[in-house]
Amino acid sequence: MKTLLLGSTGLLGQAVAREARRRGVELREAARRSAPIQVDIADDVALCALLDAEQPDLVVNCAALVDIDLCERDPALAWRINARPLAFLAAWSTATGGRLLHVSTDQYFTEGHATAHDETASVSLVNEYARSKFAGEAFALTAANALVLRTSIVGIRGWEQPTFAEWTIDAVENDRPVTLFSDAWSSSIDVAAFARAAVDMVEAGASGLYNLAAHEVYTKEQFVREIARQRGLNLTAAKTGSVRMLSTPRAHCLGLDVRRAEAVLGYGLPHLADVVTSVLQQYRPSTLQREIVS
Repeated sequence: MKTLLLGSTGLLGQAVAREARRRGVELREAARRSAPIQVDIADDVALCALLDAEQPDLVVNCAALVDIDLCERDPALAWRINARPLAFLAAWSTATGGRLLHVSTDQYFTEGHATAHDETASVSLVNEYARSKFAGEAFALTAANALVLRTSIVGIRGWEQPTFAEWTIDAVENDRPVTLFSDAWSSSIDVAAFARAAVDMVEAGASGLYNLAAHEVYTKEQFVREIARQRGLNLTAAKTGSVRMLSTPRAHCLGLDVRRAEAVLGYGLPHLADVVTSVLQQYRPSTLQREIVS
């Protein structure tokens, strides 16, 4: 099955590419820069031309503008990247019968604390990132062959600005004075586990909207403390705080109920300890590489 991967150089795109290559998938990797195929998905003419040229059996969309503050400052940019391209991808899927896998977000819930929200739960769109991603979901789901996965991912990218996981590990290892959010719940999953499960769901023929995340709901603070526990380190300079102190409003009750996805997969998704273990395993070779280069 010929697969076109959009956003191949990002944190998630890299993980999906590794998983696809491991399975021997015929893969075409595309991104705005530093990819074998360079395309800006905000350019609908270029995007449609790419689809016509490649004629893939499956398009996997990992491209997104995930900077919540930037989305708030520039809603039009958020729309052009997170929403509008999905209308063209869905139209391609409907016209050709090709399959579409679109990776969405969990940034839709402001109530329930540690509740695991299922796919039918009411959403609350408190910022432009959430609005643009929710619109992208709606566009994608107009195609019968579309699979939309709500998720939150953590992992090691090793370039550009540090990911949340990279920032957290650095803070733990250097005992930095950081604020740990005790009221920001999520079901973040490591990118490797997500990539494996996402490809499994495609191979199982799933379509429609699914939550694909960790099985457990936990706070940002618990994530950081689990990293410290697995590293055998103490956090003496950290303090507990609230996500409400951030300038851009954020949904913060982001637990996802993954039982529907687990039923399709036939296996359980990881818990917090598993997620952290995987992230730390990814981090070690990355750290070693940086030490060798320096």
